[in-house]
Amino acid sequence: MRRRGRRVRTLAAGLLSLCLAATTVARQDEQPATTPTAAPNTTASSVPASRQADNVAVITIKGDIDKWTSISVQRRLDRAVADGADAVVFEIDTFGGVVGASLEITHFIRNSPIPNTVAWINTKAISAGTFIALACNEIVVNRSATMGDAAPIMAMQTPLGPQVMTIGETERMKQLTPIIADVVTSARQSGYDEKLVQAFIMLGVDLWMIEKIETGERLFVDAAEYEEIYGEAPPRGARFTAGPAAGRSQSAEQTTPSGSTPPNATSFRPAGGAFDSETLDDISQQLEDAGAYSTRPRLGRADRGAWRLVEHVTDGTTLLTLSTPDLVRYGLAKQVVTNDAELKAYFGATNLSRLNPTWSEHLARFLSLMPVKGFLIVVFLLGLFLEMSAPGVGLPGGVALAALLGLLAPQFVAGAAAWWGVLALVSGIAFLGLELFVIPGFGVFGVLGLVALFAGLLGMVIGPGPLFPDSDAEKQDLIYGVTTVLLALFTTFIGMYFITKYHRSLPVLSKLVLANEPRPFADDEADGMLGAMGNEPALASPGEEGVAITTLRPSGTAEFGERLVDVVSEIGMIDQGTRVRVTKVNGNRVAVEPMDDPDGGLFGDLPGGSADDGDEEIA
Repeated sequence: MRRRGRRVRTLAAGLLSLCLAATTVARQDEQPATTPTAAPNTTASSVPASRQADNVAVITIKGDIDKWTSISVQRRLDRAVADGADAVVFEIDTFGGVVGASLEITHFIRNSPIPNTVAWINTKAISAGTFIALACNEIVVNRSATMGDAAPIMAMQTPLGPQVMTIGETERMKQLTPIIADVVTSARQSGYDEKLVQAFIMLGVDLWMIEKIETGERLFVDAAEYEEIYGEAPPRGARFTAGPAAGRSQSAEQTTPSGSTPPNATSFRPAGGAFDSETLDDISQQLEDAGAYSTRPRLGRADRGAWRLVEHVTDGTTLLTLSTPDLVRYGLAKQVVTNDAELKAYFGATNLSRLNPTWSEHLARFLSLMPVKGFLIVVFLLGLFLEMSAPGVGLPGGVALAALLGLLAPQFVAGAAAWWGVLALVSGIAFLGLELFVIPGFGVFGVLGLVALFAGLLGMVIGPGPLFPDSDAEKQDLIYGVTTVLLALFTTFIGMYFITKYHRSLPVLSKLVLANEPRPFADDEADGMLGAMGNEPALASPGEEGVAITTLRPSGTAEFGERLVDVVSEIGMIDQGTRVRVTKVNGNRVAVEPMDDPDGGLFGDLPGGSADDGDEEIA
C-alpha cells in the first residue's frame, strides 16, 4: 500500500510538472520573450558559416572616444589582419565622445578586409558607441548592457572642462546629416531596421513594432505608415500581445496593392523630424555613394491582415535607449555573451586574442590634454629662460627640450604633426637669440621672435590642421588653443618673476645660476646673476664705469671698484672682461653698455656718464 501510494504521488507530481511546462510554452508562444537567455554551449558545427571563425581578435574600445581611439583602432585592426584573424570583436564600453572620431572608426569597420565583425556591448554603447556597434555585422550583449542616446551635441572645450552649447536648427541638421547617413548605412548593410536606429539619434521618432503572422518577421513603422496599413490612428501605450488591427480581414474597398521598395533604392525616408528637400537629397546621395541599398518593404492596406501590432516602442519625446532584453527582442542583439569563453563559443573558434591599446597611445592621449599642454609650455619657457640666463649649465635646457618633445610627441604618434607650428617655434627662438646676443637693442627681430614663438606654441596646442580654420569645431579649437597659450604665458611670467626674485633661496635654482665665488668685500645680498632684479638696493649709479666679470647674456655680473653688482646688458651680449658703463638704474635693475660703444652710450650727456666728459673744456 505504501509503495502504491508513493507511485500515485509520483505520477501526480509528474502530471503537474507537465501541465506547468505546457502552460509556460503556451505563454511563450503568445508573446515575445522579454528576457534573453544565457549563451548556449555552441559548437563549431552549430555556428552559421558566415560567423564561424578559428582565430578571433578582440579590440577593446573603452572610455571617451577621440582621435587617439580612432588611431588605436586602425592600428589594432591592421594588426588583426596581419595576424591572420578571420573575425574581429569590438568590445565596447563607452559613454561616447567625438563624433568625427567615431565615424572614422565606423568607416574602418565597414571597409575592413575582415568582414566578420561583431560588436560586444560590455556593458554600454552610449552616444558614439552606438554608431560603432551598428557598424558591425552582428551585436552581442552582456546581461546588463545599454545602447542608445546618440544625438550629437555641441560642446566647447574650456579650462574648466567641456561646456555644452546651444545651437540653432540649421547647425543641428548640419551635424545630424552625416550621422544619419552613417547609421542608416550600417543598418542597411547589417540588416537592422533603419527606422528603429533613427530613434537613437533624433527626437520625434514615434514607432510601433508590427509582426508578420506567418513568418514572425518584425518591422518598425511610424504613425504615417501605421495609418496607411490599418486605416486608423495607431494606439498609444505600452505593449500589446495583439493590437486592434490584429486578425482583421481585408475588406472589399481595401484593395490598394502592397508596394515593395526596389532592391536598389537608396532614397532616404526619415522616421521623424523636419527635413528639407536639400538635406534629404544629401543623405540619399551619401547612402548611394556607400552602396547602402534598402530592402525594407513598403506596406499598404493590402497587408493589413498579414501583420499584427506587437507594441508601441517609443513616442519620440526622448532619445531611444535600450537595455539587454529590448536589444534582443527588437533584433539588434543576437545573443547574450558574458565572458571570453562564451564569446569564443559564439564563433566556434579555437583561438581568441586581445589587442589592447599600447602604453605609447595612452601616453599620447595624456600629453594631448589641454591642461597638460599648458603645463608643458610653462616648463619649456621657464627652462629656456634659465638656460639663457645661465648658459652652459645644461640642465634647464634639457628640461626645456624634454617639455618640447612632450608637446610634439602626440602629433608624431598620430602621424600628423603641425609642421607650420614647429617651423614657427624654431624661428621664434632663433629671432630672440639674434635679438639678445647678436643684434643690439630691441627691434624687428625681437617682435618677430615673440610673434613666431606664440604662433609655434599655438601650433603645438591645436595640432595639425589648417592655419585658418573653417568649421565651427576648428574655430573652437583655435579659441581654446589661444586661451591655453595666453594662460601659459601669464603663468610663465609669474614664474620668471619669482625665480629672479628668490632664486638664491630655492634649493635647486641656487645651484643652477652663475656660481661666482663671493669676494670678501662683496655684498651677499647683491651678489648673483639676477640679484639686480630683486629687492636689494642698487650698488651703482648712472655713468659709473666698471668691468664685466662674466659674460652678459644679457644678465651677468660687473665689478665697480670693489663692488660686484648684478647687471643687465642693454644692447645684446657683452663679453667677459669688457669695460662697461651704467646707462640707467630702474629700481633694482642696473643696465649697462660697453665702453667702446661708437655712439657714446645712451647716457653720454650725463655728468660723469660720457667717455668724453674728462676732456671737455670749461670756459
